[in-house]
Amino acid sequence: MPKKKNFNTSAILKEIYPMVETAMKTNFTKWKMCMSSFIQVRSKLLFDIAPCDRILYRDDDREAFFHAVGISSNQVLEKLKDAYFFDIPKYNPKYAKDPATVLMICIIRYFLLKNDQKNMELACIYLCFSGNYYPSIHYTFFKVFTPSKYRYVMEYVINHKLNDRFIIKRTGSVIGSIREMSKIWVNTYQKEFKTVFDDEDVSYLMEQLHHRIKSFMKNIASIYYEAYKNKEYILYEKDSLPEEGDTSSVYHLSNNDSFRLQKYVENTMQKINTTQVDYKTCKMSSNNLVSTEEIKGIIEKILNDRENISKVKELVTCMIAGFFYTDESKDITSPAFLAFCIKSKPNVVNPILVRFKELDDEILNDTSLDYRKRKSRLATKMAYYKALNMYFAITIVNSNNR
Repeated sequence: MPKKKNFNTSAILKEIYPMVETAMKTNFTKWKMCMSSFIQVRSKLLFDIAPCDRILYRDDDREAFFHAVGISSNQVLEKLKDAYFFDIPKYNPKYAKDPATVLMICIIRYFLLKNDQKNMELACIYLCFSGNYYPSIHYTFFKVFTPSKYRYVMEYVINHKLNDRFIIKRTGSVIGSIREMSKIWVNTYQKEFKTVFDDEDVSYLMEQLHHRIKSFMKNIASIYYEAYKNKEYILYEKDSLPEEGDTSSVYHLSNNDSFRLQKYVENTMQKINTTQVDYKTCKMSSNNLVSTEEIKGIIEKILNDRENISKVKELVTCMIAGFFYTDESKDITSPAFLAFCIKSKPNVVNPILVRFKELDDEILNDTSLDYRKRKSRLATKMAYYKALNMYFAITIVNSNNR
C-alpha cells in the first residue's frame, strides 16, 4: 500500500531549490542573457502605455529558459512528484505542477536571499510574462479580440478614465506596472519566501501573484468595455478627421464632450467672424522671431480669405479636440490649454495632432511670404507655429470664458 503524503511536504525546498542554487552559480550569465533577450524581443509591447496585446510566451521561450538555467523540465517534474499536491487531479492552482513556473519561483527566492534586488526583479518580470500569468490572464479578459484592434478606446481609457489609484497610470507602462506589482508581492510574502517555502507556501505564492495580475487586468478591462459600449472615446482614425470647415461629426466623442466641442468652436468662430484683429492678442502671441506686426498681418490675411477661415475652423476644432484627448479636466480656459496649443509636437502619431501641424503649415504658407522663405530653419518654423497657435488659443479662451 503506497504511503500517504504529508500535507506539509517540502519537495520544492529540499529537492528542487538546491538544483537551482547549483545551476545559477554556473549558468548565471546564460540566464541573464535569456532574460534580456526575452524582454528585448517584446520591448515595444512591454513598454506600451496600456495592455493592448497578449505578449505571447511560446514553447521556444520555455525551452530557451530551461536551456539557460541548465535544468531540464523532466528533472524538475521528477522532483515535483514528491509534493503533496502532485497526485490531486484537480488541484488549484494547476500551474503549481508546472516545472517552469516552479523553477522561476525558486530563482526569485535565490536572488532574494542574496539581496540581489535587480536580478530578483528581472526574475519576477519574467515569471509574470510567462505562459501561466500575463498571456493567459489577458486572454481571459480579451478573448474575442485584443484591445490593439480598437487601440484608440484603450488610449482614451488610460488618459481619461484612470487616475493614480491605477498602477498603470502611475508607472506609465505595462512592464512598469508588472514590476511594481511583483515588488509588492515579494515584499508582502518575505516570510513565505525566505524561512518556510514549503510546497503549500510555494503554491500559495503562485496563486497570490496570479490574483494580483488578474485584478490589474480586470479593472482595466471593465472600464475599457464600458467606454467601448457607451462610446466614451475619441475616434481619431484618419478617416474620421473633418472636411475643411466641418465640425458636425469630426470626432466620435461622448455626447457631453461632443456638445461642448461644438459649442466652443461655434463661440470661437462667431468672435473671429464678427471682430477685427485684436492687437493686444497679437502682442501676446509674438516672440523673438515673429513680431507683433507680422502676426497681425498674417491674421488679417486669414480674415480676408474665406478658404482660410474654413481652415481656421478646422484648426480650432483640432486644438480643442486634441486637448480633450490629452487632459482630463477638458478646461479650455485653463493655462494648461494654452500650454498644450503652443507646445512643440515633433513626433506625433495621433491623427488629430498630425492634422493640427498640417493646418499650421497650410495656413502660414497661404498667408506669409516670410514664413515660406524662412521655414527651412526648424526653430523659425516652430516660432511661426507658436505665434499662430497662441493667437487662436487666446481667442478660444476669450470666446468661451464666460
